[in-house]
Amino acid sequence: MHMTQSDMLALLRRDPERGLEAVVRAFGALALKTVRLTGGDALSPADAEEIVSDVFFRVYTARDGIDESKGTLATFVITLAKRMTVDRLRARAHRQGVELPIDEAVLPAAADVEETVAGREERQKLVDAIVSLGHPDSTIVFRRYYYGESYKAIGKRLGLSENAVNKRCLKALGRLRQLLGKGE
Repeated sequence: MHMTQSDMLALLRRDPERGLEAVVRAFGALALKTVRLTGGDALSPADAEEIVSDVFFRVYTARDGIDESKGTLATFVITLAKRMTVDRLRARAHRQGVELPIDEAVLPAAADVEETVAGREERQKLVDAIVSLGHPDSTIVFRRYYYGESYKAIGKRLGLSENAVNKRCLKALGRLRQLLGKGE
C-alpha cells in the first residue's frame, strides 16, 4: 500500500506504534545517512545508531505538534537528525573541555562562507524537490543517488521490477529538472 507522508503522519497520530513503524521504515536509512554525513568521523557507528533512535523518539513524542505547512515529514526527520548530531558533538566537546578557538586564523573568508551557505541552500532545495516527488519516486532517487544502490536492490526493497525502477527513476529525474527550473 502506498502511503504519502501526510498519511504516515495521520497514522502516527491515530495509531502511534504502527505510525512510527511506517515512519522508521520510510526514513530510517535517510536519518542514518544524515547523521553520518553530519557527524563524519567524530561519531562511532553506535553513536550514530543512538542518535537515529533519539530522532525517531522525538518524532514519536512530537507527533501532534508536527506542522506540515512548515515542511514535509522527511524534512522534519532530516532537520532533527542534523540538529541532534550537532548537539551530541557539542555536548561531547563541552564534557571534554575542548574549546574551539575563534579568531581570524580559523574563520573562513567571507566569500567561503557565502559559497558554503549558497551550496547548502541549493542542496536543501534539491532535497525538498526530491521529497516532493512522493513515494516511491523520492525513495528511488535517494537510494540510487544518495546511497548508490542498484536498480535491482531498490526494486527488491520496494517490490518493483528492476526495469520499473529504472523507468520511474528516469521520469523522476525529468520532473526534478522541471521543478528546479533546469529543464527549459
